[in-house]
Amino acid sequence: MKLEQKGDVENVNGIRCLGLSKTYKSVMHSKSTEALKGVYFTLQKGELLGVMGHNGAGKSTLINVLCGLVYKDGGNARIFDSNIEDNLRYCRKRMGVVS
Repeated sequence: MKLEQKGDVENVNGIRCLGLSKTYKSVMHSKSTEALKGVYFTLQKGELLGVMGHNGAGKSTLINVLCGLVYKDGGNARIFDSNIEDNLRYCRKRMGVVS
């Protein structure tokens, strides 16, 4: 996984995901489902992102992780200059999330 460098933080002008991962573990079985596996993308302010995929591809999980509704297992995501883990309230406000 590519690690974020200290100087890179100031250049985030939108949304950046670096290696986001999320695995759902079954309570009943020893089976686990990997919903996100190393998601990387950068979205600049003013750009649009279309998320497409088949059922179970992780589209909703990606959006829920970015909005702070689901905890990620690995990776990093930034909304402008803030990490979603460090300043979730600010990130939600910047994205227009209503909860």
